[in-house]
Amino acid sequence: MAKGADSKKIVWNKMLEVFPGAFMADEKTLRIPMTENGEPLEIKVALTAAKDILGGADNVSTAVEPSTFGETAATPAPEIVVEPTAEEKANVQKLLDEFNF
Repeated sequence: MAKGADSKKIVWNKMLEVFPGAFMADEKTLRIPMTENGEPLEIKVALTAAKDILGGADNVSTAVEPSTFGETAATPAPEIVVEPTAEEKANVQKLLDEFNF
């Protein structure tokens, strides 16, 4: 198994939770449907395990076991979301706070 594969699954699952319309285009790419200036678009996200640790060992998250990510049939394409809800915006802010952005 590739380095960081289990950890990436945990991050994918969290991102799918935070962005309800998001879906996996393939095993390595997450797509998040958005609307910008009235035009629909999709943000593509790919993850790479870092070769080195810059934040120090104290900054490393204690990962939980990955769920059944990737063990189900392909996720159907979502409907385009015109505007994020207040709950979605709060979820994004929570995620940004957790990643110290």
